[in-house]
Amino acid sequence: MLVLEKLSSLIDDAEWRNVQLLLRFLSDMVNCNVVMGSSLLTLFTTFISTASVPGVKPSMRDFLLYSVLQCLPWIGLHFHDSKDDPEFDRLLDMLEMKIEQREKDYMASIRVWSSDNPLPQIEYMDSLWLQIKNMRNNNWTDNWIVRPYLAFESKLESSLQHPLPQFELPPDLEHTQFPLPYVVFRIFDTQDVPNRPEVPKLPRFNSIDRYLVEDAIINVIDSRNLTKKECAEALLRIMGRSSMPLNYMLVEVLFGGLLELPMPRYPELFYGSILIQLCQLMADHLPQVLAQAVAYVYERLDTMNTVLVDRFGSWFAYFLSNFKYHWTWSEWEECIKLNKSDPNHPKPKFLKEVFLKLLWLTFYEKLTDVIPDEFSSLLPSKPGFNHKFAEPAPENSLLNLQTKCGKALIESIKNKDDVEMMMASLEPLPDGSIDGRDLDSQFPEAKLEVVIQTILRVGCKSISHLSVALNRFRDLLLQVMPNQDAKVCCLRVTFNFFETNHQLMCIMIEKYLNFQLIEPSCIVSWIFSPDMLPHFNRLYLWQMLESTICYCIKRCDRIKLELEKSKAKLKEKKDQEAVAADPDIAEKRKALTQAAEEEVGHYVKLLEDAELSQKEVFLIVVQRFIMILTDHIVRSEQESRYTQTLWFRCTRDRLRQTLVKHRREVKRYMVTLQTLLFTPEVEPKILECFTQFKGYIA
Repeated sequence: MLVLEKLSSLIDDAEWRNVQLLLRFLSDMVNCNVVMGSSLLTLFTTFISTASVPGVKPSMRDFLLYSVLQCLPWIGLHFHDSKDDPEFDRLLDMLEMKIEQREKDYMASIRVWSSDNPLPQIEYMDSLWLQIKNMRNNNWTDNWIVRPYLAFESKLESSLQHPLPQFELPPDLEHTQFPLPYVVFRIFDTQDVPNRPEVPKLPRFNSIDRYLVEDAIINVIDSRNLTKKECAEALLRIMGRSSMPLNYMLVEVLFGGLLELPMPRYPELFYGSILIQLCQLMADHLPQVLAQAVAYVYERLDTMNTVLVDRFGSWFAYFLSNFKYHWTWSEWEECIKLNKSDPNHPKPKFLKEVFLKLLWLTFYEKLTDVIPDEFSSLLPSKPGFNHKFAEPAPENSLLNLQTKCGKALIESIKNKDDVEMMMASLEPLPDGSIDGRDLDSQFPEAKLEVVIQTILRVGCKSISHLSVALNRFRDLLLQVMPNQDAKVCCLRVTFNFFETNHQLMCIMIEKYLNFQLIEPSCIVSWIFSPDMLPHFNRLYLWQMLESTICYCIKRCDRIKLELEKSKAKLKEKKDQEAVAADPDIAEKRKALTQAAEEEVGHYVKLLEDAELSQKEVFLIVVQRFIMILTDHIVRSEQESRYTQTLWFRCTRDRLRQTLVKHRREVKRYMVTLQTLLFTPEVEPKILECFTQFKGYIA
């Protein structure tokens, strides 16, 4: 049958959502009396039997079970009323057994909150199975599924039924990437909706109607995610046929997509823009619900995953910037007192990050105008530049000498001198470290500080000026940064210069990488250095780490693409050389082939170096995480303090996110990680992060 051929093709192409929709279509064909119910049960049994094969990887098993499970709301009523009911009951028993046997070690890595109060966080398969069982207890009834074939029931009853042929799943699926597990996001329950006659009731979280409406919303988003206006209008059309409070369910589903771990299915900006569009289209219904959702999330910040607190704060700042920064700030005045008693408390820390993000989206004077004066202690400092040599320094001090050399370097730059002349202007400065620290490899720290400060001062007018300055003085920078210690020092000086302008510091990290001035491993070492401990839980620091890791990944992907093009070009040149009849033409083509071979060799070498650098970065990141977490545990035990502090939980969340988000790359280093870093001697609370990661990607 063509439908099953299409099903096999979709599985081969890993179009998992379309596989599930096609199975639903076959289920409705049984309802229409077009397909025999017994043959559909056989197809479902094939999926479950394959999922039951010993050694099948968990992600494949879960997909096969879920594919059958998500069809049951459509077909359950048919089998309940038909002679196939005993076979259907056996199928349900098989599903229940397999679902209950699943191990879910990864749950801590994908939970939004560490607490199940007030609503439980349930893994997607368990959630749907709970809803299916309730639907079964209610005789397979629902209030959502549209069944247009019921209008033609008398005619369809006499139609000819067609059996489905025997279906076999495509081979070699063990090497296919299946959908990964997730937690169903919940913030609203029945009591959260106003108890008024004109307001419909919200189904409980264990009701099948909740799943069906959410699934319909997700279908619209999947099919119209490229155009926010069309997507929002399509979501509004769903509301037109529902007797449920869809404004609540829309907000919950969109928040669930935004706050999905490890990453949202679509860019964060998509969810933000859709919510803004819906607020404009539903001005009388959605903004109030959205404000209620924000309040609920805010109240649970203390148990929320740190990564999601950051993501939620970024969205909230973006949302406020589109609505003139209006908010009921008086409801959050508790943050002012909390900030005085505990500046690292999740709520004031959240507001600090929101205000910093708002500053990145506007200018400082505007921010101080729209935020009430009571919150001034939570506002970031006014962006500026910390030029160390701008003020006069004491005579006969190193700072005074650096100031004079900085002025001489400025004059040299104005005269457009070459690198040698610029370096000559720095000759009065001593070589070696400023404070006489015993470094493994010495470098001219005083000269480096003057060069970095001067170049940044020249280029700080705009991002374009910074790019031009780094490109123009690249050779000078490389000359004063001969080793890794010097490059870490460069980052320290740069951070001090942009001490109150963290947005530009994040941009500078990307500039240093793109101009190949500083290796990614140096940036990672600096981020985890003692100098950065006061900033360790600030979002901008983790954005720098993330941009460094992404740079390594994108560089490898880019070189791989160029290597494939070079190999294709080499094959083409060899084919042309093989068919050349004229000796002169053959000689020319041979030369072209040799040039293509050299190009392939060049990219092979580049790829080897890039992959080695990427591996080094991941190993350093994981090693530093383990070191700082272990140090925290040891010190806490020595001082008889509570180990599971907020700082510890936040840092552990970062480690989990790094592993899970970059699972494709981390999987390549599993043996090395397990052999060198995640050894049995590591603290159990740290080692469980790696155990959860292995369960997640299994």
